[in-house]
Amino acid sequence: MAKFLSIEAEASQLRVAEIEENGRKNRIRHCFCIQVPKGSVEDGQLRDTRNLAGILRKELSERGIRIKKVFFVVGSTRIASREVRIPLVKKNRIQSIIEANVMDYFPIDISKYVLSYSIIDIEEVQEQPPQYHLMVYAAPRSISRAYGEFAENAGLTMTGINYTGDSIYHSVKGAFSKGVHMLVKIELEFTGITIIRDGELALQRNINYGMDSAVEAVRAFPVLGDRLDTDGALKLLFEKNCFYEALDVNESEEYRKDSQRADEEGRQLADAKAEVTESLRYMIGNISRIMDYYISRNPGAVFDSIYCCGIGGQIRGVMALLGHELGQEVHRIRQLENYQLPDKKENEDLFLYVAILAPGRSGVNLMEEKSSGKKNNEQESLRGAVVVFAIGAVAGLALTGAGFANRIHQQKNYEYLNRRVTEESPVEDIYNAYTEAKSEYKKYKKIYELTNTPNEKLKSFLEEMEQKMPSDITIENFSSTGTEVSFSMRVTGKPEAADTLMQLRTFESLATVTTTGIDQSDDGTVTMTVTCTYEKPAAADENSEQ
Repeated sequence: MAKFLSIEAEASQLRVAEIEENGRKNRIRHCFCIQVPKGSVEDGQLRDTRNLAGILRKELSERGIRIKKVFFVVGSTRIASREVRIPLVKKNRIQSIIEANVMDYFPIDISKYVLSYSIIDIEEVQEQPPQYHLMVYAAPRSISRAYGEFAENAGLTMTGINYTGDSIYHSVKGAFSKGVHMLVKIELEFTGITIIRDGELALQRNINYGMDSAVEAVRAFPVLGDRLDTDGALKLLFEKNCFYEALDVNESEEYRKDSQRADEEGRQLADAKAEVTESLRYMIGNISRIMDYYISRNPGAVFDSIYCCGIGGQIRGVMALLGHELGQEVHRIRQLENYQLPDKKENEDLFLYVAILAPGRSGVNLMEEKSSGKKNNEQESLRGAVVVFAIGAVAGLALTGAGFANRIHQQKNYEYLNRRVTEESPVEDIYNAYTEAKSEYKKYKKIYELTNTPNEKLKSFLEEMEQKMPSDITIENFSSTGTEVSFSMRVTGKPEAADTLMQLRTFESLATVTTTGIDQSDDGTVTMTVTCTYEKPAAADENSEQ
């Protein structure tokens, strides 16, 4: 029975499970969460592999876990997925067919991505040949390399990388074998939606809204906690219900009681909880639209259950708010067929570990393959050595057999070459001039790189602002440093503020876009401060020195 570690890296925590594989069943021996420093994981990409590896290595040592084999589960908006149908062929040909037709699925440079797939089912349509119904995934190679560095620094051996949505589906499909069910995975930076019908994957979508907006809203109100950082705000949300049960707080009896309290602190608390509740409007609105979309494509479909997993399951009040707005009860997922956490008490937290219970079950692996390339290189080197040896042997025999006659020929050829060297001697001067010019170019290139700063993106940023931003936005303050640009702007309302932030996140000149919150005036206009970091500037063209 093989044992391995299954790890999911999220923006706020690492989730780790020690799994013992026994045929088609997995036994969970240990599972735990590790808090990670802010910024260590962004959109599924590991930013500080050395520090994270040290944290993981220490935790594994303290728990006495010595397993080295590890399988990672990654969720990222940079990983693209696409439903594909291909003819029914031998399974060992599926990957080559996908690679040959990748440009029809994704507009990407295939050399920078790792492709993998899972078989959803085999479709048999009357009077047509059967087809494979596949879910194809494309992940940037940079993700695989970062996780490889993470595993190496932690002293582990990486055996695979799976996509979060695929891993979740294969964990829960046995429990959802009949009816229509929706699983909502709420994390700090994103929300994943998985709809399963009669045990088969019907729809998967990612939403670029998570609990980060609620965390920022909590931090903005001192009445909820003074000078809280992200971890402190999350801990408060785990321990205290900061939400009303409806986005329209006027529908909430609890809000009416809080807002009518005689003391000022009570009224401030009511306003703060109302703002925290409002911060989830876009996330809940997108979930509702995905449900409506599925029902519109499947007339008569009714959701038999809605379950929640991920960090959203830990936060008090989210289930009640989701249930009210979606018009159906939402529960934390606490039980799955063939899966049980080692401690009955820990089983209450099963919703945190759904994505890492069956990481390799479907065969999806987004790990960059290196072994085959190494093997091919060794084979090519061996072939080259054999060819060189054969040529050398033949040449030696030919030279030996030629004898003195060949020596006369070589002497004449030597004299001819000496004449040619004398005639072509000016070429040496040209070569020396070229070498000197190349050296000077390298010096100037280094000087240019010292002057190349991120602030060079300011012009591109302003041009994008002019092209993409609505004309009714008013910029009130604007400042730019070597690494970021900050400005405050006024828009006509909250929806426009949200649209503006979404547009900013599409700017090619920007790496990140954050806001410290919004202020709404009596006339309905909204003021918000936005901080953006520039994309790193492109280095000087390496090919220009050729």
